[in-house]
Amino acid sequence: MTLKILLISLAVAIVLPRIPVVGKFFNIINTALHEFGHALMALMTGGEVRKIQLFQDTSGVTTTQSGNRLSAFFVSLAGYPFAVSIAWLSFYLVQQNASLALVVALSVLFFIMLLFWIRNGYGALWVVLFCAVNVFLIYKGNADHIQIAATFYAVMVLAESVYSAFVLLVLSLRDHNKAGDATNLEKLTHIPAVIWSLLFLAYTLWVVYRVWLMLSPVII
Repeated sequence: MTLKILLISLAVAIVLPRIPVVGKFFNIINTALHEFGHALMALMTGGEVRKIQLFQDTSGVTTTQSGNRLSAFFVSLAGYPFAVSIAWLSFYLVQQNASLALVVALSVLFFIMLLFWIRNGYGALWVVLFCAVNVFLIYKGNADHIQIAATFYAVMVLAESVYSAFVLLVLSLRDHNKAGDATNLEKLTHIPAVIWSLLFLAYTLWVVYRVWLMLSPVII
């Protein structure tokens, strides 16, 4: 990763979310990873994934069936840490000159989600369009363009992870019954939703710190 490519990706990541429709389209990358985190944990704990829905407002819902409270706990816990961890991994892959592998991996992952679990129209359309963009990039074979795309994806997922963690904290402070995963965890553990929100935010900011250390040789 070069400083030029990082700066281009950061600039695009700052500007793009403010463009109607297009900005939200790319923000859904984080949503899809978040929902897959729930789905993966459900499968790992012996549960069942009924369906995943991705919506135009960048929200998402994963419907699962867990065998017991412990597995339901891990499923509820998985979304936020999984998405931001993938952002961390994405920066690592770009640093290791594996941008193509990242672009391919994201496309394959989302296509698998479409085949098995995504069951709403917008979610299906989003996956098809996202994969089409990446197939076009791979077909053109321009290494710089692929690296810019991979860096951009990493920046978008990390930025949206931070934003969503702060939003969750605000929601848990305003109304603990409307704080999504934190609310579910509160019901399962009787630990206040705000505590879970703070834990999600703390881990997210720690990942930001680790990414900063990783990128320091490029930035400085």
